[in-house]
Amino acid sequence: MINIAVCDDDLVFASKVETILYDIAKQKLIDIAVEVFSDGSELWKHISSGETFELLYLDIEMMKLNGIDLAKKVRENDTNVIIIYISNYENYFIELFEVEPFRFIKKPVDEKIFIGYFNKAYERILQNEAYFEYKFNKIPHKILTKNIMYFESCGRLILIRNKNESGKFYGKLNAVEKQLQNGKIPFLRIHQSYLVNYRFVREISFAKVVLTNNTELQISEDRQKEIRAKYNELLGGEFLDG
Repeated sequence: MINIAVCDDDLVFASKVETILYDIAKQKLIDIAVEVFSDGSELWKHISSGETFELLYLDIEMMKLNGIDLAKKVRENDTNVIIIYISNYENYFIELFEVEPFRFIKKPVDEKIFIGYFNKAYERILQNEAYFEYKFNKIPHKILTKNIMYFESCGRLILIRNKNESGKFYGKLNAVEKQLQNGKIPFLRIHQSYLVNYRFVREISFAKVVLTNNTELQISEDRQKEIRAKYNELLGGEFLDG
């Protein structure tokens, strides 16, 4: 799951941003949680108490703690969080350099620009995705989750079909699916034997999935309706880059 904070003293606008984010997440099959805050001081209380966010959307001018001072506090302990400013004020660019924002969006928001910046932020978040760790013959291994094309169950063995390397281990695909549910990359169980990374899906027909390397995988009959419905929620093909 990706945790996102939207901080703006205009709660009507903040609610609109929240709606856009959930619409994008639904279309891209990304698991997100969005929290809305009306002032930087309110958001800072949550962050200083241990709550973590991967992505912050901040207004600049707010009453108690503005977006720049908030970002300075955040950056003291977190250099990885992505900060996107949404504001009417463009005369703060010098101060913004200090906190290394990812993007700046001018109000009123152009939704195409917003979506484009979210996609880029999401790709940046994925770069920090954790490794998938496993053991085979008592030897520990790890592979970047974002590079895994799919998992295949063969009897007691789970085969990892990877973009750059491969692996295998003893286990159950149900356990792997459960383990990946909290990750930032969506995997789809298309068959009792296949768990597929959506980033490598090129197309889905009624009964099969075609991956970006032309691998074809069968969709089990009982899952076909669900898989087609989820695939149809994807926007275009920009998310499915190999």
